[in-house]
Amino acid sequence: MGLEIIQINKDKAYDEWLQFRSRGLGASEVGTLMGVNSWKSPAELYYQKIGLIPQKVEPNIPMFMGTILEKTVAEIFEYWDGDDASMLRNYEAQTKVRTLYEPVGYVVNPDYPHLFFSPDRLQIKSKNLRIRDGRINLENVEAIIEIKTISGWSSKQWEGGIPPSYYLQLQTYLMGLGIDLGYMVALEDGRNLKVHKFERDQEMIDMIARMTLEFWTRVEAGRLALELGEDYEQYAPPPDGTEAYAEFLNEKYKNPEENTIVSTPEIDEFILQYKVKNTEINLLEDEKREAANFIKEYMGNNTIIQSEEGKVTWRPNAKGVRIFRVG
Repeated sequence: MGLEIIQINKDKAYDEWLQFRSRGLGASEVGTLMGVNSWKSPAELYYQKIGLIPQKVEPNIPMFMGTILEKTVAEIFEYWDGDDASMLRNYEAQTKVRTLYEPVGYVVNPDYPHLFFSPDRLQIKSKNLRIRDGRINLENVEAIIEIKTISGWSSKQWEGGIPPSYYLQLQTYLMGLGIDLGYMVALEDGRNLKVHKFERDQEMIDMIARMTLEFWTRVEAGRLALELGEDYEQYAPPPDGTEAYAEFLNEKYKNPEENTIVSTPEIDEFILQYKVKNTEINLLEDEKREAANFIKEYMGNNTIIQSEEGKVTWRPNAKGVRIFRVG
């Protein structure tokens, strides 16, 4: 029987695509609601989903290039067999080692009605995937394929493996489609292919299922409160320590009024906590500066120290100002 697939082309029916995304959570949004997205906070996602913040995203060059290059990266990966050398040999011989299929649309799983799933590609056993009557037969699927285009600078985030936000996205795909294996394929600086194999992490999947349902329950309660003219903010996720949340608050309260309000015991605790942490940070900054000054005095006019603790550089930049770095 397979799972239902709702085929919506984002480029041809953008408004319909936006309306569909409001009905639930996509796998790419899971990292946000779990607090590991540097660019968006759980609270901002909540206000988007209840309809108070527009979901429309303005196109930009990185997004455009990522979309354009996705097809090329997918085609190249069909020849990849463990390393670059094998990929080049297979490409020259036109010998594909896998078959990829692009599911244009969203897979819906009745076990997770608050989620929808749209992996970039599916690795299939044969060309016959069998999509019939709006349903996709996943018995023929071997792996999930997710494609990213990244810069050399961004690739530093990948040194410890797949970044947390992407890892959650991938595990969400495995959960929703009932697959055990996947590949994250990243094109770095338009020339280096980085392939990360990942397997089903049931403990993580259980947490994703629990936390996405909890978040969507907040959204449904918030939507109802908004419709009834009641307090919808009570259902928003609590404040967190991310920069994304700080930016969200700056935007949310960008037109302040000159008023004075009375604190509460709970806020008094946070004020005290802020003051203590600020003092600790200042002391640490002083200690850090002192350590740097001892190192600089030792270096003098030299520019590099090679130490068992790491490489230290103190070089002039284009303006002639020496920049101190410890690697």
